[in-house]
Amino acid sequence: MTVLSQVSKSVCSVLTVLALSVALGTFLPTPSHAQEAEKTVVVHIGQYSNDLHSATMGLSLANQMQEAGAEVTIFVDREAVRMGEKGQPLLTYGDSDLDALLSNYLDGGGSVLVCPHCAELSGVEPSELRDGFEMGTQESIAELFMNADTVVDY
Repeated sequence: MTVLSQVSKSVCSVLTVLALSVALGTFLPTPSHAQEAEKTVVVHIGQYSNDLHSATMGLSLANQMQEAGAEVTIFVDREAVRMGEKGQPLLTYGDSDLDALLSNYLDGGGSVLVCPHCAELSGVEPSELRDGFEMGTQESIAELFMNADTVVDY
């Protein structure tokens, strides 16, 4: 057998394997569902003025994940509903300005869902919420968590 016929057989074999691989979808990896879809993340913040460190960490991480391409929703309950109240100042923790962190997050398209029960207990009315904050319902809160790829708790 000549060298040319050996090369020809090898080329044919490679082309056959390549054709079968492409036809069967095994040659090129196909993107998974997670790679095709945007990642959805819920950042739960339960504390505010009584734990500024946690509130700051939650807002900072929400910003970072949003900038990395995730669809991020912040969910606030318990004492953190105060962050959504227009009359409450947004405080500073160390060198972290919560007002700037929250503004950056909201300007980037983020939203904040508020626990209605906690808001009621804290005396926060829906009409008193800052722009970008929305009073949740039992249904919207359940849907938020059920559809999240990742939940981060602060």
